[in-house]
Amino acid sequence: MSTTVSAVTSRYEQVLVGALRARARRGGLTAEAVVLGQGRLQAPSGWPAGLPRRSNDGACFPNAWRIALRSDRLAYVEGFVIEADGTVARHAWCADEHGRALDPTWQDGRALAYAGVGMATGWVAAVQWRTCTRTRFPGVLDPAVQHARDADRVLTYGVPVEALLPLGRRLPDRVPHRPPKTASADLVA
Repeated sequence: MSTTVSAVTSRYEQVLVGALRARARRGGLTAEAVVLGQGRLQAPSGWPAGLPRRSNDGACFPNAWRIALRSDRLAYVEGFVIEADGTVARHAWCADEHGRALDPTWQDGRALAYAGVGMATGWVAAVQWRTCTRTRFPGVLDPAVQHARDADRVLTYGVPVEALLPLGRRLPDRVPHRPPKTASADLVA
């Protein structure tokens, strides 16, 4: 299910990965470290006609989860995005077999780059049962869920190999920790 969208890493993707590396260097068990270790880049894509869209800004995790459950063409992805104003945010979206990010929550164009971990729906459902988060799903990589209810399992060991969906392009090996000189100041996270 892995296909390349583009061989070139955009400056937005470079800034996003650089921000994740800076955050992960602070130490501790973090979602950023999981995404850096197992994540992939997905190119932003317009929302497909005919699929329902839930534009509830505060509910990206349940929105993406519901869409992934109902679609045999889309997978659940959790990770980080960089917005047009330079904000790096934890987020969830869907991805297709070509590694394109399809965001059921945010309007097209709000996120300029996506870096996340594609997860098998059966495994995500098992995490929800284990952590008692089925009714209020804050995401698999949520620090509060991991620390309080899952004994830091995912933050320590990552997503199990059998639950990983390799959607998108591998993260670049060398990404500057600071934005490249060609990037504008508004991209700094």
